[in-house]
Amino acid sequence: MGIIIVIRHGFSESNKKGYLTHDIEGYPLTVEGERYLIKSSEELKKLKGLKEIISSPVLRAAQTAEIISKVTGLKIRKDARLAEREMGSYNNKRIPSDNKADQVDYNWHVKEILNDYPNGLERWENIEKRVRSVLSEIPEDESVILVSHGDIIKAIIAYFLNLDEFGVWGIRANHGHFTVIDSKRKKIVAIGAPIMSEAILSKIKQAMADTQ
Repeated sequence: MGIIIVIRHGFSESNKKGYLTHDIEGYPLTVEGERYLIKSSEELKKLKGLKEIISSPVLRAAQTAEIISKVTGLKIRKDARLAEREMGSYNNKRIPSDNKADQVDYNWHVKEILNDYPNGLERWENIEKRVRSVLSEIPEDESVILVSHGDIIKAIIAYFLNLDEFGVWGIRANHGHFTVIDSKRKKIVAIGAPIMSEAILSKIKQAMADTQ
């Protein structure tokens, strides 16, 4: 692998409604989400040598990949291993909350993990397995774009930093933002960056040149 640019799908109708969902169809990008992606994708045109876009098949991610493809000219390959985390009985329901602000995650997500996933939320170990499988198939000298979802992106970062789910708990990539990994050196260049700054672009270009 060379440079891996991981992009979280754009802001979607499910995000607007506060829903958890792993459904392939439904919940498209919002108009605002599309506009943001068109603008941010322009920065990817500054990079030469990207091989392809590998995308989750979930609609909001597939639409994100299509926008990036139109701007960059890169071809898209869908891969189910990059799909959203399986939500179990939480699917198509609002994010659980007891109105305790920053304790919301603890009240459902952490309890789900500590109680051995009683409501069917996909186990972290399974997410790790599919992430490892995808990454292992990317040739060492190729640089690609991955389009996926929040927890899958966390697992990709965890893979390179050798962390578990709690180890990456506080990491967040907002919708349409970039995470950049120099896989050859196992270095994180950016996490959840809203734009490709000149400093980030410079590091990417240097790393890509070193793989030639």
